[in-house]
Amino acid sequence: MTPSLAATVIFLTTTVLSYAVTYRREARVRRSFEQRLAPAVVRRLVEEPGLLKLSGERRELTALFTDVEGFTAMTHRADPEQLVAVLDDYFEGAAAIVVEHGGMIDKIVGDAIHALFNAPLDLVDHPRRAMDCAVALRKWTALFRRHPGPQSIGFGPTRIGIESGETIVGDVGSRAKLDYTAYGDAVNAAARLEAANKELGSTICIGPVAGARCAPDLLRPLGTIEVRGRDEKLSVFEPWPEDAPQSWRERYLAAFRSIDDDALHAAALFQGLAAEREDDPVPRILANRLRSGA
Repeated sequence: MTPSLAATVIFLTTTVLSYAVTYRREARVRRSFEQRLAPAVVRRLVEEPGLLKLSGERRELTALFTDVEGFTAMTHRADPEQLVAVLDDYFEGAAAIVVEHGGMIDKIVGDAIHALFNAPLDLVDHPRRAMDCAVALRKWTALFRRHPGPQSIGFGPTRIGIESGETIVGDVGSRAKLDYTAYGDAVNAAARLEAANKELGSTICIGPVAGARCAPDLLRPLGTIEVRGRDEKLSVFEPWPEDAPQSWRERYLAAFRSIDDDALHAAALFQGLAAEREDDPVPRILANRLRSGA
């Protein structure tokens, strides 16, 4: 073999191998993210592979967890085909809202969506983006429940938990199935906060770290709660209901500030606020919690 021919063979072999490696990498990225992120983000990951650290990294992010209230009972009374059709529509609409706000669908488990903000790429102001996403989900799911299909099976309200913090993210799993996901206190807390909505009467429960990153006037305090896995109580918040008048919000905040001085007086104030907004269970439940010393 002449030197020039040998060089040509080496060049072609190297080119083919490089193309194969690039093709496999691009296919892996598309397979992992094309249904979980906006198309523009996937294209950027393909075009700039150095941005993605599949092998693992520490990254601050905001986790968002959703859950449908009364889902287990609904599975017992609904026709299977009808339930699956309703869930398909629900996930299609809810996932689109998450992606629209810059989030990544981590996974869908049963009736729940696990989403991450600020992964796999940086997302400016990710706690606020997650909160805006939760508000959009609250509005959309309330309308979705009025559709004939969801209404016929008694599709419940969607509850949401949000928290921010440092996590470890990367591809985890077997060779046959790798899953890009996140681990850390923020992820666990978001799941616990979603469940805490049941005792608080809220639909969105935001943890202290994410709450501190959002403008104070956007959130109403819900008090403090105990969360499994945490020694200290957590201060939690909810975005204000859009239909709550400004004067009512100011009186709510005044009642909340009076809790430390006189919890029973604060409970009476919250009871009065509840009477003005009977469709908002938060002040009524907060009044009951204060009376019981919770």
